Amino acid sequence: MAKYFSTVFLSIRLKPIAIPNRIYTLLKCKYSSNPEQCHGNSESQNENDLIEIKRQRLLKIAIIGVPNAGKSSLINSIIQRPICPYSCKVHTTRSSVRAVQSVDDTQLVFLDTPGLVDSTEIAKYNLERTFANDSVNSIEEADIIGVIHDVSNRYTRNHLDPKVLRLLHLYPNKDSFLVLNKIDLLKSKSYLLDLARSLTCYKHNNIHIPGPYTMTSEKRKTHESLKIQERMLGKKITKSVGWENFKDVFMVSAIHSLGSSDIKDYLLQKSKPSPWIFPKDVLTDKEDHKLVLHIIESILYDFLPNEVPYNLKVEMEYYEVSREGNIHIVVLIHCNTPRIEKLVMGKRGSRIRNIAKTSEQQLRNLFLTDVFLKMVVTDKQKYSVQQMADTLVS
Repeated sequence: MAKYFSTVFLSIRLKPIAIPNRIYTLLKCKYSSNPEQCHGNSESQNENDLIEIKRQRLLKIAIIGVPNAGKSSLINSIIQRPICPYSCKVHTTRSSVRAVQSVDDTQLVFLDTPGLVDSTEIAKYNLERTFANDSVNSIEEADIIGVIHDVSNRYTRNHLDPKVLRLLHLYPNKDSFLVLNKIDLLKSKSYLLDLARSLTCYKHNNIHIPGPYTMTSEKRKTHESLKIQERMLGKKITKSVGWENFKDVFMVSAIHSLGSSDIKDYLLQKSKPSPWIFPKDVLTDKEDHKLVLHIIESILYDFLPNEVPYNLKVEMEYYEVSREGNIHIVVLIHCNTPRIEKLVMGKRGSRIRNIAKTSEQQLRNLFLTDVFLKMVVTDKQKYSVQQMADTLVS
């Protein structure tokens, strides 16, 4: 039955992707590092708009950390919308995503980056080469750095990852704060406090603890200077456990939105007078259809074993917003081999149905409207043959 549906969908000539200019389109202004480009310089702009712009405040936050530390979950919990895809597997975030929240006169722009990796992990998980530079680019753009640290991992929780320490040492003049995530998985409250002190080299006491856990008691470096610094940093990082220059420390459980409001309030206070980068109703710099693909990919990571989801290609075949505001989507999932195609389909198509149902629900939570999603699983070889046949017919 599943293969029958796959054949039927491939034989239908679907309309090209159409994205009408409707209220459900999240992106309404292309991202620009120059805020003036978003607001324009039209002479017809009235005085009220100019006064409003002068009152505006802005803060750009680079969120960094190792894979699966909870960077995307933290941003989603602050914004209260699933803008940044996440899953139980590492490397769900494959490229930098900007998530936006505007509160009164202040706009917070979160720069969600892929987890810090080395060349070995890039090759193992078939990752984009930009992984190595995304975090650096985000830090250079940001006003403040947020370091997310997973305290549930007993093998790594007692020290900051060397890749994180390297970035902090390269940008010592950037304000930074530490977020201890997944505190709900630790039973000892006193241990959390000791861990926070250890990771700040015992030089920081401004630690924000959520209610249930409260206890009674410089400019961009040149390429040449970076090379010299790298050699000097090697010995320093190997001896380091934490970073003494954190301005604040927060304890959160991002998945349960515990403690994230404290971070939001802190960032709002840190904002500086500046024109906004995005209009008030924009939530991200990603186009809707690309955001849909990222969310579906993240759900594939949760449902499929091992490295299988990393080798799939998800393609948008059809995207349209109806007059009623409902979103209709058809997505193709390309598999390398017939064996992987069967694995993705599951017994009698049960797995792909569950994936589609979960994806549909998450997309409804994102767009706050009805979403109707169809998924078509294809073998790349068969799909290529079909495309050649279509070309010959036309």
